[in-house]
Amino acid sequence: MRMKNHLFWLCFTGTLLLIFAVIFLPRYVSRSLDLRAMNHVEISKREDFSFLKQGSNDTAEAARAFQSLNQEEGNLVLITSIEEPIQMSSELLEALHIEAETAAEIGMLPRLMGFTGLTVENDGSAQKTEGQEVFLYWIDRMRFARYYSLTYESEGNPNKKELLNFWYLNFSDGKSFDYYFVVNAVTSEIYYAEIHNAFTQYEITNDEKMWIYDQASEEYAAFTAEQAQQFAIACANYYQSMGCEAVGPQGLYQKLNLAILYFKEGQPIYIERSVVEGESDAMYQGICVGLQNLVNWVRVMQKNEA
Repeated sequence: MRMKNHLFWLCFTGTLLLIFAVIFLPRYVSRSLDLRAMNHVEISKREDFSFLKQGSNDTAEAARAFQSLNQEEGNLVLITSIEEPIQMSSELLEALHIEAETAAEIGMLPRLMGFTGLTVENDGSAQKTEGQEVFLYWIDRMRFARYYSLTYESEGNPNKKELLNFWYLNFSDGKSFDYYFVVNAVTSEIYYAEIHNAFTQYEITNDEKMWIYDQASEEYAAFTAEQAQQFAIACANYYQSMGCEAVGPQGLYQKLNLAILYFKEGQPIYIERSVVEGESDAMYQGICVGLQNLVNWVRVMQKNEA
């Protein structure tokens, strides 16, 4: 009996010591380390850390950010994905509506049927309906909206990272229109737009019929040069550049036009315009307009979603 009591108290005492050690030993060790580090300063090399700040959101800076994405140097993170229109910010949709209308009115984008209330007739003319009805129609047909954050290296300072937030959106009714947009999350400026509707099909078909036999003619050269110049001027007006240069299809591969925009600071940016096939045989051919560094990324995203 005495031996059993001795073993009991020995086990009991060991258990208490273990409990105290589990509870208080980590605190003691942590406090000892804190006291040891108190009043001591550790110095790290500047290249061992970096700062992160919001980018300027201007067009030239955005083009440089997307260039880092294209070269696999930027860090792209999907923040959120929205599939239901009711979950989307009405302020963002209204701002995008205004930006798209403005770009279409000045000639940078094709006409936006269903977007601005336009319906196309057989002769290519347009009839306009009430804006609010069209706006509700457009909201109801949002397929997705994805919010991304792109981190990239600051120009001239490898220890500073900058941040660009943008939305990638798609609106479609599956038959009469299909629109893709990449827009700045703060300013709603359009970096990429892809438009499929009756107007884009009409424009593409008529151009092909008109010039299929005359691409070596002076008339064709003059027509495409004027078209390229009008597109470049429209891009310059939309992005408010200091100057622009136009490149027609003769000097391009699988593109309709290329606008080169010049700004006060930084490198020039390139805006391309090209024909895009519809997602299905039932969908119209489309026209895409966007930053050259961004077009390939959108193509990959669309391919992954197919």
